[in-house]
Amino acid sequence: MLYFYAKYIYGPNWAFTKEVPSVSIIIPAYNEERHIEKCLESLLAQDYQDIEILIIDNGSKDNTPKIVERYVERFRDKVRLLRMGRNLGPGGGRNLGATNASGEILVFVDADMVFPPDYISKLVRPIQHGKAQLTTHSTEYVANINNPWVKVQGQTIRSIEKGDSRVLRAIEKRLFTQQGGFNPSLHYHDDRTFFYKTGLKATVIEEAYCYHNNPDTAKEIFRRNYLIGRTLLAVMHREHGAKGLLYATATALVRLVDLLALPLVVAWLALYFTTPTLKILILAPLLIFIASTLKMRIIKAETLTERLALRLLYTPTYRIVRAAGLLAGVLASLLFGLKVTSKYQDKDSHGKTLSFNG
Repeated sequence: MLYFYAKYIYGPNWAFTKEVPSVSIIIPAYNEERHIEKCLESLLAQDYQDIEILIIDNGSKDNTPKIVERYVERFRDKVRLLRMGRNLGPGGGRNLGATNASGEILVFVDADMVFPPDYISKLVRPIQHGKAQLTTHSTEYVANINNPWVKVQGQTIRSIEKGDSRVLRAIEKRLFTQQGGFNPSLHYHDDRTFFYKTGLKATVIEEAYCYHNNPDTAKEIFRRNYLIGRTLLAVMHREHGAKGLLYATATALVRLVDLLALPLVVAWLALYFTTPTLKILILAPLLIFIASTLKMRIIKAETLTERLALRLLYTPTYRIVRAAGLLAGVLASLLFGLKVTSKYQDKDSHGKTLSFNG
């Protein structure tokens, strides 16, 4: 059925140019020096041979471009670096990569992911044989589970929706470019925007999986949640209407309680000898914060000392940093909106001129 839909969209002469279609793997990267090497090594070890790997460096300030350049020199027939002067966001980077890709099928991955050798094959095969237009993996295993910041996040596996997903990983290039790619204005959530445009969901390939790093420093936790908050209202309203806005508001209020935890301790101590009613009003949100902190799941605490450190130090600090990031993002979305435009021209690692409007 999908084969005939493609014929209708692209014309009666539609077909892949080769029995085994070429694949372009597109990786937007910003300050990924700790992860990009493992990502590239796992992609270069894929059993699917006809691939190119495009890394779009979004103005990294660390050694990410230098690390990628070493791979460009070693694998000039497979690895390309598209180096931008500023951060275009993941969606802008993916669109740029798609515009300059030579493969018939596009695969979008993150720079902090690692893949088993058959990952690309499993995503591409259903598209190749006309059984799906878009595909994605079913499971992401948390890779950096031994980090204390990751342990207090309580997550070892991130599962995708069963059956179909709003987030795609693989798609035929012609379909992607014909529909205008992703909308970069949704920042962290821009991988959902192809579904918003077309209504097309990705087929979840149950046996396809990867390893993904969770934020493992206070800075990364703040940044991740800032990006989530930046588009939280827009995404919740787009997907759930008024109920979504109520959910987003409730989430923001819970995070506000977390953020005010330490100031509330100081206020409670300072006002200890005031009226009981005022002390209760101050103490109530503090007790909610403590109860929520104690309830959080901790992964792989191997000693009593480690468990105490995770519970008493990392868990409350994580909640406060997470709250600060999300609320800063929500505030930014209210002050500055979501509109992001970019027009740029640059050159890739082989000197080819790049241009894209998004």
